[in-house]
Amino acid sequence: MNSLQPLFRPRTIAVLGASARGGRGTKVVQNLRDTGFEGDVFPVNPGYDDVLGYKCFPSIAALPSTPDCVVAAIGAEKSCDALEEAYARGTRAAVVLAAGFGEGGHGDDRGRRLRALSAGGMAISGPNCHGVLNVRDKVAAYGGEVPVPPKSGSVALVSQSGGLTRNAFIPLMTKRGVGFNYVVSCGNQLGVSVEDYIEYFLADDQVTTVAAHIESLRNPAKLRALALDAHRRAKTIIMFQTGRSAAGQQLVQSHTGAIVSDAKVFSAFLRRCGIVQVDYYEEFVECIELFAHAPARDQLGAGVAVISGSGGGATVAADVLADVGTPLAVFDTSTHEKLKAALPDFGTVSNPIDATGSVYSDTAMLPKLIDAVLTDPDRPIAAAALPIPRAQIVRFADAIAQAARATGRTVVAYQASPLGETLYPEVVETLHGASVPIILGVSNAMRCLKYLTRRQDLRERALTYADAAPAPRIEPQPRINGSSSFLELRAAMAALEVPIVPSSFADSEDAAVAIAREFNAPVAIKAESPGLTHKSDAGGVKLNCATADEVRAAFRAVNDGIRAHGFTPQGVVVQPMIEGIAEAYAGVVNDKVYGPVVSFGLGGIFIETLDDVTMEAAPLTPAEAERMIEGIKGFRVLDGARGRPRADIGALAQLLVRLSQFATAYAGQFRALDLNPIIVKSDGAVAVDIALEA
Repeated sequence: MNSLQPLFRPRTIAVLGASARGGRGTKVVQNLRDTGFEGDVFPVNPGYDDVLGYKCFPSIAALPSTPDCVVAAIGAEKSCDALEEAYARGTRAAVVLAAGFGEGGHGDDRGRRLRALSAGGMAISGPNCHGVLNVRDKVAAYGGEVPVPPKSGSVALVSQSGGLTRNAFIPLMTKRGVGFNYVVSCGNQLGVSVEDYIEYFLADDQVTTVAAHIESLRNPAKLRALALDAHRRAKTIIMFQTGRSAAGQQLVQSHTGAIVSDAKVFSAFLRRCGIVQVDYYEEFVECIELFAHAPARDQLGAGVAVISGSGGGATVAADVLADVGTPLAVFDTSTHEKLKAALPDFGTVSNPIDATGSVYSDTAMLPKLIDAVLTDPDRPIAAAALPIPRAQIVRFADAIAQAARATGRTVVAYQASPLGETLYPEVVETLHGASVPIILGVSNAMRCLKYLTRRQDLRERALTYADAAPAPRIEPQPRINGSSSFLELRAAMAALEVPIVPSSFADSEDAAVAIAREFNAPVAIKAESPGLTHKSDAGGVKLNCATADEVRAAFRAVNDGIRAHGFTPQGVVVQPMIEGIAEAYAGVVNDKVYGPVVSFGLGGIFIETLDDVTMEAAPLTPAEAERMIEGIKGFRVLDGARGRPRADIGALAQLLVRLSQFATAYAGQFRALDLNPIIVKSDGAVAVDIALEA
């Protein structure tokens, strides 16, 4: 962390490529001047004696002293040469604005040169970035637009996109008075990583909210430790990832050379960290405002209470909350009576609360409504719509702020129009002074409110997991690989108590018949062959074989079936048929960045035809496993819908826990593994097939 001091708090900055004709280098010099940088600024360009009033030097060698930080606003090849020269002189921080260091397969050698400097102790921001802005200390080693004067505050922002950086912090800073201590456009992270920046931000006591837009992570384990520390200090990390779609991933690879993991795997990793992942960019921007000002330690209860002077606006709020799965609060009887007393005779008590147009003329109504909501014993979030006329919005802001300040509860103000009406400075100051965020647009506000409750839930889950993390049941085991047979996989999983149906191998018809007699039940006959994953698709499975003749016929049929698909038969696996209530699926993906992740859904053909899967990082706690099961849309199939028997959810959850421990024990030994189907009964759950991808 201290290695970033020359980057964020340099005493001298050299700007390579600054000129009297403008350009990015000149923009950096201008930003340093206009934001009041108190150290020495050394423009470097052999073609000029002066840039914006600063003495210009022909080269790094000609500088009067060694700069703490160098901003390279020149081409990629020249940047490498200059940074190596500066490093040799003693410079230990740099901002590289140019691209061309391995993105899209171009400039790999230049990328290696930058990595070598980074490994040698030079803190490099970029390449392909705008740079670093430390608002409080007036350091603007930044090649993009900077408001003058910039407003400092409790937010730190790091983004891999210069454009998305600008579109987030400038409107928030200038229009809604959000203060930023740090703004970093970090580009391709060849030197300092997103995780390194977050570590630096969190060490600053004045930073309470860290917002990160990323395309990829370099050190997930470090981020997980940082997130846990943030939770313990009531700080918030919010994250937005681009490149989640197939088209987006192609763009990311050409843009940064990053390898992007599956979006669901990444989301599972962030949940394990307790980091709030925001779905859309517009929500990301609004959530910076939201988390910068909403109370971090308010113990929120159930649902949201909306107060609106517009019936139509109240309806929109209700619809959006339903769409995103955030419940409306159900008021206590005492709250109901307070609301009834405050509303006009023709008003009705409901949630959202339609205060009617009377709320704009009756100055006593809004304080009474807010007081009723904030004193409700279930502690809902209060969301209050702001009017447009100046006199009314000032009065509403005063009432909202007084109530929020008096109770310490969470209140969010919002303007109905997503385009934003005029936000008067006194309104912003009043609301922010009482820890009340201001969101633009009723739909934006309702979508963002879900992240407040999500923050609380994620924080509690992360701290609980850290305090009582499941002990992985890891014991010395034989290695498994793509050539492992079903019985070898079953033995490895059974050693960790993953329930797999009893199974025996038969290399002849007679052996298969003998095994079937031992099971004393109808059996399944499944072909065995190296590389055979989807046995049913290759004609390699016969079910409900009840007689010796049926077993013999099945033995021949499954071997003929897979032979016709190019596989070499090696015998069959014989299993007793298992009856159950439903079929489920569980799987493991060994992600090369984030480690093993467990997935769950309905089994059989449903896993392939329905997009209804939950994912969590391994290993799991029993509570996490139950949340996964209850989180699928098809949970009602397992929960006794329409008079069906209820599945043994506890046994199914225990299977997921054991599978997650197996995934941890064998992390890195395979790419993916499926248990499909899992036969779920009213008194247990057992997997009947295993598919492994090396």
